[in-house]
Amino acid sequence: MVTTAQARVHGIARANLAHRVRTGALERTDHYGVYRIAAAPSSPMDDLRAAWLSTNPEVLAPTRTAVLQPDAVVASAAAAMVHGIGDVYPAPYKMIVPGRRQNATGSVAYSWRALNPRDIEVVDGLPVTSRERTVVDLLVDEGDVSIAADALRHALRDGYDLDEGRLAELLSSHAERFGRTSGDGVGALAYLMVTAEMDAVSRAGRALDRLLRSKMPVSSAEALPDKFVVSLPALGRV
Repeated sequence: MVTTAQARVHGIARANLAHRVRTGALERTDHYGVYRIAAAPSSPMDDLRAAWLSTNPEVLAPTRTAVLQPDAVVASAAAAMVHGIGDVYPAPYKMIVPGRRQNATGSVAYSWRALNPRDIEVVDGLPVTSRERTVVDLLVDEGDVSIAADALRHALRDGYDLDEGRLAELLSSHAERFGRTSGDGVGALAYLMVTAEMDAVSRAGRALDRLLRSKMPVSSAEALPDKFVVSLPALGRV
C-alpha cells in the first residue's frame, strides 16, 4: 500500500496516482489517501492496514513500527482480530495514540492514553496491543466478561505463552468487577480463567471426558481415577 503523502515525498504527483488507478495498477481503498497495488495478494487485514496507514500517511510503515512507542497502536476488538482471538466486530477500529487527536472519519476511533512498551507487539507489520492487554481492553470497551473470557480461551488454545503475571497486573484495577477486593488481580484472573473454562479443573474435566469416550482397554480404565488425581497438581501449574 502507498499513501498520497508518501508518494509526494518521493516526487510522485497525485495526477500520476490517479492515472495508475485508471489503468488498474492501483486501487483506492476506503480510507482517504491510501492506495493498494492491484497485483498484490489481498488479505483480510487490508482494510485495517489501510486505516492504520491513514493515521499518519506521511511516514513509512517500517519507520513507524521501529520505535518503542508507535504513534498509533491497534487495540481492543481490532487487535483481537489481528491476533485471531475473540469474536467481536472490530469497526470502528480502535487506535491508541500518545496525544489527543480528533477522529478524521468514522472508521477509526482514537483512545488517548499511555501504553507500556511491554504491551505492544508488531504482528504482520501492524503495531498491536499484546494478547494480555487486548483481553483487558475487551473487558473495558465491551463491558462483558464473557467476551474477554472468549478471547482468553482462544489465546490459550492457540498455544500462546500467556504472561499470567502481566495479565493479573492489568486486571488488578478491574478486580471489583469480578467480585474481588480492589487490586486483587490474581483473584480476577482466576475468575476469568474459570469463566473461560481454562482453569485446571475445567481442563482436567475435559481431558477425563475425552479419555472416557475413547475406546480404552478395561485394565487401563480401572487405573484411570488414580492417574487423574495424580495429574491434578501438574494441571494446576499450566
